[in-house]
Amino acid sequence: MDTLLHLLNTLWYLLYTSEFPEAFPYLLGVLGLFLIWKFHDMQVKAGRIQAKDFWERSGVRLFLRATPADAHACLACRETTRMVFLPSLVTAKKFTPQEQPCMNPAGCRCLMVGFFGGWSEARELLARLKEQGGQLRLSDEELQSFLETAKTARAGASADRMSLRMLNAMQAEGKNPETAIEHYRYVLDHAEEDRDLSFMVPACLRLSELLEQGGRAEESLQVIERCLRDYGEKKKGPGAPTEVQRAALKTRQSLLAAKAPKTLQEA
Repeated sequence: MDTLLHLLNTLWYLLYTSEFPEAFPYLLGVLGLFLIWKFHDMQVKAGRIQAKDFWERSGVRLFLRATPADAHACLACRETTRMVFLPSLVTAKKFTPQEQPCMNPAGCRCLMVGFFGGWSEARELLARLKEQGGQLRLSDEELQSFLETAKTARAGASADRMSLRMLNAMQAEGKNPETAIEHYRYVLDHAEEDRDLSFMVPACLRLSELLEQGGRAEESLQVIERCLRDYGEKKKGPGAPTEVQRAALKTRQSLLAAKAPKTLQEA
């Protein structure tokens, strides 16, 4: 920050000690704002901005906890899936989405999916959420209605298109894995906003697992290798893998590397 301020002070000094066009001060102001924004963006990506501030700027007004709707979800995760929370609860230091730990031997697959919720059904849910102290659980029917009304909301749901893709993918895993695969691929190819980058690693892991289950080990391995290549060991900030996720990615890479050649030989 000191370096940035020094640069701006130097520019202002040059402005008042030299002759410049009348429009130059305005251009300088734009440059200063750009530099401040860039510095702030670097702080976010470096993980130095608090979670609460990050989600407030991202426009997220509610979180929905989801786990893949398949036979592998453990009881603890089933009990907390479809829970909805206000960001003020999620970003609290002592927040825990579920009392009992996940019992899935392959690791917890649950995800907190953030929504702005601009369509009518989501706004009604947000109002209910505030009335009930910041958390509530949706029924299966309410969740399906939440997703279905978003499809016809058009502009009201545009800010949440990645969140909706991710949630639809997780809901489709058990009944329609090909639909889930399509949604996960879309997330990996189109997620750009900082708030959506947290979906990248989970989408890689879920897509890889579905491809492997479908007998496509080589494609599954390519997904994992792409993720490890995109997220190097030192990358931090939004979307960067946690230590647990890095371990899961490397474990899957080793298993698939041994399995993929066998699949190619059989083909």
